Amino acid sequence: MFGMTSGGDDHCGCPVSLLNKYKLFGCNPVKWFEDFMDTTFLALRDRPCAETIQSNVEKAVQTARRRNCRYCSPVVSGGMQEFATIFKRKLDEVIAKVGITCFGRHDADQ
Repeated sequence: MFGMTSGGDDHCGCPVSLLNKYKLFGCNPVKWFEDFMDTTFLALRDRPCAETIQSNVEKAVQTARRRNCRYCSPVVSGGMQEFATIFKRKLDEVIAKVGITCFGRHDADQ
């Protein structure tokens, strides 16, 4: 995905995360992707919705493009949009499983 050269056997010039928090295909992601994940998970605590993910995706795309990496820059927008689609779908699935209480009534009681 991000951070690997087109052959997939070497890393691009973007700094790589050393924390092993968000492995992608068995590899540590580039730092800007790790930062995206960290900020998105924090933001989702306050605003658990697709707009939160999309807003952070846009920021991550800008951050990656500012690095001018010849491998990440051309693919970051499309790749992050694909990732966001999956991420938002998973968020919707999790939210649907949670019994949301509104005004003291559970959805099933309405």
